[in-house]
Amino acid sequence: MDALALYEEARASTSALAGFYNRNVRVEADSGPVLVRTPGPGTEEPMDLTLWPESAVLEAIRPYVSQAPRLIHAGTDPGFQIHEFVEGRRVDELAPDGKPLPDAVIDGVERLFGEMLGVPFSALPAVPADWPGDGDTKGFALRLLAFVGEVRGRADAELDSLYEALGVPADPCGLLAERAVRDLSERPFRLLHADIHRKNMILTDRAGVAFLDWELALWGDPVYDLADHLHKTAYTVADRHRVLAGWERAAPAVCRTGWRADLEFYLAYEAMKSAVVDTVRWGRRIALAPTARERRALAEELRAKLVVASPHWDGGPPPAVPEIEEAAALVTVER
Repeated sequence: MDALALYEEARASTSALAGFYNRNVRVEADSGPVLVRTPGPGTEEPMDLTLWPESAVLEAIRPYVSQAPRLIHAGTDPGFQIHEFVEGRRVDELAPDGKPLPDAVIDGVERLFGEMLGVPFSALPAVPADWPGDGDTKGFALRLLAFVGEVRGRADAELDSLYEALGVPADPCGLLAERAVRDLSERPFRLLHADIHRKNMILTDRAGVAFLDWELALWGDPVYDLADHLHKTAYTVADRHRVLAGWERAAPAVCRTGWRADLEFYLAYEAMKSAVVDTVRWGRRIALAPTARERRALAEELRAKLVVASPHWDGGPPPAVPEIEEAAALVTVER
């Protein structure tokens, strides 16, 4: 396999599937189709905490996690990866947000959590010296909050004006930081995917569900991974209960200490983070939307996020939808 030739073919392709952090292109290799992943524009403006290169994660978990794509090649200059191409249907195409999921997907999520919870720390890449120590859930939560604070703090004058117009304070994390220090229970750390949602799940004909996009994987509180998944997947009430029961079955007793109360903390964190990040993302989408109807729909979505988040920074009601549209119209889209 000529990895560089596949990379060049992918670069020239106009049929890429673009995620926030990666551009993904199916390319035909001698052995069959593969997926070439190259960095996307989001790498220049990260909105998520990261710990390791995705290629290092995939290499480390290969003996332990059966539902991750196989890494075929990782290049550094230029930087790109080649993964096996997973044949199947993306789960969001089978069942959009809020719709019931097939049993195979619910079962696959439980299996994935069980496998990740069994990956030993010694098998994973090294963590930085200042990373919170095993079991320091308060330190882990504060690290998550600190990153959101960085996202809010790096806003230029234009984005800062948008944040202010929408009621997002300069420090949206203070109340949750106090709550983390006061309330969180200690639990041993485990491998976290930290981005399991419908668009990152492929339902295959033979192997069940494959879980993609491991670039946000972390070493931390396993309850956070559950909360992140629930926040991003928009389950029905019945499916949510099944996933919670599945996680409880999959998780060792030491990982379940105080988990139900702390799940609520991490769900609050996810709501707050979503509002901070999506003020930027949705603001730009609103500014770019070609029709009044699309602008109105996006502004309604953003307002709904702000409504859920504002109690967690002790804020009042966000502005009305027309005011959100007006504020977003001043955002520069090209960056």
